[in-house]
Amino acid sequence: MKRLPRSTSVAAGTIAILTFSIISKGMGFFREMLVAGLFGTSANLDAVFVAMTPATTLSGIIAGALAAIFVPVYHSIRNEDTERSKRYAGAVLISGSLVFLSMGIVFLLIPDLVIRLFAPGFSSEIVAYASRKLRYLSIYPLIGGLESILGAVLKSNRRFVQYGMSQLFFNVIAIPVILLTSPFLSEASYILAWMLGNAITVLLYLIQSRDLFTLRVGKGTSIVETLYLSLPLIFSGSLGVINNMVDKAFVSLLPPGRVASLQYAHTLLGLITFTISAFQMTAYTELSELIVSGDRERVEERLRKTVTTSLNISLPLAAWIIMMAEPLVRVIYQRGEFDAGSTNLVSMALIGYGALIVLSPIAHTCSSYFTARKKLKSITLVAVFSIFLNALFDWLMLEPFGHAGIAASTSLVVLNATLIYVLLIAREGLRFMPLKRIMRLLGSSVAMYLIVLLLRNNVSTWIWLLVGNGLFLCLFLVSAKSEMKAMMSRISFLFKRT
Repeated sequence: MKRLPRSTSVAAGTIAILTFSIISKGMGFFREMLVAGLFGTSANLDAVFVAMTPATTLSGIIAGALAAIFVPVYHSIRNEDTERSKRYAGAVLISGSLVFLSMGIVFLLIPDLVIRLFAPGFSSEIVAYASRKLRYLSIYPLIGGLESILGAVLKSNRRFVQYGMSQLFFNVIAIPVILLTSPFLSEASYILAWMLGNAITVLLYLIQSRDLFTLRVGKGTSIVETLYLSLPLIFSGSLGVINNMVDKAFVSLLPPGRVASLQYAHTLLGLITFTISAFQMTAYTELSELIVSGDRERVEERLRKTVTTSLNISLPLAAWIIMMAEPLVRVIYQRGEFDAGSTNLVSMALIGYGALIVLSPIAHTCSSYFTARKKLKSITLVAVFSIFLNALFDWLMLEPFGHAGIAASTSLVVLNATLIYVLLIAREGLRFMPLKRIMRLLGSSVAMYLIVLLLRNNVSTWIWLLVGNGLFLCLFLVSAKSEMKAMMSRISFLFKRT
């Protein structure tokens, strides 16, 4: 039996993560279909999603900040001393664990206050229900935090195969847990499945990375530098939580089911756009290595390639999702407790979030550049400005568009942040945005959208679905042909080696 390769290139790593993601996301689709059929868009499910928000988001901010800044610092240390890099990884794990445990204690002691901050429009009964669920989730910050840091350790060492394979087991655990416990725990079965699935992932990460860290903390581990550098990221991420709280506060004023609708739509976007996420995970590792080495030309080239690849995939995908939102949601979710009304709510939210498919990868690439450069002031300033902009857009768009307006507000805020990031990087002399490519892709995507829209009003539903989806598929194949060709070439090369 062959041993797994210790490290892989960005291309091979992307293929590895993508392969496991396809399997995992397929199971993820089934998981979401299962949850929708069992619980629909009920008030109790709103409460569960609100309870999960502080547990996952607040811990995710700190874990994400530590993981993001870990990569460039780790690469700098490893270039000088491999053993010291292992002590550094262990120091980050220990320090992070103490922070995550402290956060869990807060959720355990004052869950009512936390829930009211995130959903002030909820009734007392729903607040009490959500508070009980948040107490159950008090252990999750530790689980989720360790998962992020250990994942960063694996990716920093290009162990993309091990990283992707370990993530696969989340749904392997979560789906049976929901099926077996939903008759007894109802909506709370989703929480149990979430915690157990992530706990197994952490265990597998530990097994795969055990030779990459040591818990003997000593001098020279750079933990103080890491905590110092992560503070701006934590602060900017905390400002993002404020945006989330503002969104939830506005949505909680609407009838029940709107919070769950936004959650379903956001989850569906993640399941659909996993190809872009897989590529960006591996590209950040290379970007960090190039910045540490000081190779400016290759940094610019890496930024351009990352953005171009993301756009080739995301622009046609965004046009397709916005056009096909309603039938897509109906096919995936509409069964059991998830009725036609729920389909309408989720599809409206999905359309509002549609622009994020294009904007989020570019914004993530830009923020990754500043993180790898350890220039975090720009990220913080953009986050502060985004808070005021988000509150303004929420206020303007809630009454005319409801929860879909809140989703569209998020897209507008990310658009603004993306433009600012691109301008800031351009001021440093890095011209990486493929403007001509963007205009061609945007023009062809809009043209295809209008053609399919015209068909919708002139042919039967079945013909429209078949022809419309076929046209969007052709557009995608043409747009992403270079990425698909490169991927097939790499897969062929890997098979020849084995």
